Amino acid sequence: MEEKQSFIDSIIRGFPVPIILLAEPIGRQDGTLEIIDGMQRMNAITSFIGNEFAVDGGYFDLNTFATTKDLLDRNVIEQKTPILQRERCLAVASYPVPLSIYEAAHGESVEEVFRRINSGGRKLSRQELRAAGATDAFAECVRQISARVRGDTSNSDLLPLSEMSKISITNRDLDYGISADGVFWVANGILTKEQLRQSRDEELVADLVAYMISDEPVASRTELFDDYYGASFPMTSSSKARFDAIDQAIRKRSPELVDFDYQRVQDALALLLGQAKTTFSGLIFPSGNGGNPVPRYFQAVFLALHDLIVKKSMVVSNSAGLIARLTDCGRNIDIQDGGRWGAENRSKTVDSVVGWIQGFFEEDKNPDPAKVHWVTKFQNLLTNSLTEQAAYDFKQGFYTLKQSPTFDEGSFDKIMETCAAIANIGKGHKGYVLVGVAENAQTAARVQEIFGIKPLSFGGFYVTGVDHEAKYANKTLDHMFQDITNRVGRSALSEPLKSYVNSHLKCVQYYDKTIFVFEILGQNQPSHWNGKWPERQGNQVNDVPPERLGALFERFK
Repeated sequence: MEEKQSFIDSIIRGFPVPIILLAEPIGRQDGTLEIIDGMQRMNAITSFIGNEFAVDGGYFDLNTFATTKDLLDRNVIEQKTPILQRERCLAVASYPVPLSIYEAAHGESVEEVFRRINSGGRKLSRQELRAAGATDAFAECVRQISARVRGDTSNSDLLPLSEMSKISITNRDLDYGISADGVFWVANGILTKEQLRQSRDEELVADLVAYMISDEPVASRTELFDDYYGASFPMTSSSKARFDAIDQAIRKRSPELVDFDYQRVQDALALLLGQAKTTFSGLIFPSGNGGNPVPRYFQAVFLALHDLIVKKSMVVSNSAGLIARLTDCGRNIDIQDGGRWGAENRSKTVDSVVGWIQGFFEEDKNPDPAKVHWVTKFQNLLTNSLTEQAAYDFKQGFYTLKQSPTFDEGSFDKIMETCAAIANIGKGHKGYVLVGVAENAQTAARVQEIFGIKPLSFGGFYVTGVDHEAKYANKTLDHMFQDITNRVGRSALSEPLKSYVNSHLKCVQYYDKTIFVFEILGQNQPSHWNGKWPERQGNQVNDVPPERLGALFERFK
């Protein structure tokens, strides 16, 4: 907060500020620019103008700009008080922000410029510098897993500056979308908030992934991370060999499968901690660990679970026994001190944890990837919906909330119409309709009143599931799934979207709740439903009038 206030104060006083560097990528047709350097400065300006924080006790006068005045008049934003003096607001409004646009920029050159700008001084952490511009399979896989665990994922690699705060981590007094205290790593005492800010979570994920995909145990040390990311300068023959080896290893398993492997272990651990009603550090050190973070203890347990769940294809058979075995196990886990963790010592530690807990697992006789718990991924979808409202929709269930519920035909038709509307955002645009999620407490309370179930809350959403509906209708979930796919097949949704939605329909598990996930993908041509051409405007569905059909088809060229 102090940094933002100081920056705005510099603008008010007319002091020179660093240049903001933007890039206009080759082939970009929509006129948007990418920020290479200066995102925090731009965010400070826009958030101050938007009344998100005060300077010297005063808030920006929204009547200063025509745009903010219009938003104020339409009650889109609210003027906070006290208001900063008029001349100081005018100083901000009239300040000539230094700006440079890197035209016709290639992706690789943009990333190299970013890396060079941030290689001097203490601007980025070592892990952030490693990851900057790294586009190999290992780096991309680690990036995606890390974002999913933190909860700051997005369906697109590009996000408007105005939406950044919704998936940003809180920092001191700034009220961002994701609280640092609620992020998995901090909430479970594995890392501190400062370590999270320095991207130590990505470093930890990189460490885990490297061990998971390597044929032989690998050590944990900083120099290896540099090699994995191709960030060792100069690049020696041994560094190049390690970079090639890790790249080959992840491609051999496939980044998608490695991501899936990690998710299976992460969700198994999340379910275990939920049942134990404690945090990870609270489980292995119930008497406390002096407030110290426990990243290596987490690695030992996580990699042991990976060995059993992924490599040995086993499932938990006695969760209560497993929780009891892991309780206070931290004092028995032999962790090597110091900055480096040797491969042999690391392997012995993991193997010892496997030996302790293997008796609470059994062979998975019916492995079904479609029924894997979606704890982390489902939470990511809910978080993504905050920044991409047009691409998401939610329904509490398939049945009405009357005293004698019946299948809601009108609501199902609305789901199909929404699928077409989301597909019409553009070719290749992905979206979701999630059935089993109530958007407000009133609807969730009504579900509880009618069906006697208790919803789960996450990020302002209320997960009701559809299990109670299947039970009420005297159906199994498999029968319910078949009924829904039949209804999609008979619907008035146009092809090929209808076939895509039907073949990608999922029935996923979130703790003890089952959710139906309708996945939508924009086709090569616009889609229609029941003779209409719907489109999304915010979270609303509207029919495209005849005079605008040309513009709709133009999006798909």
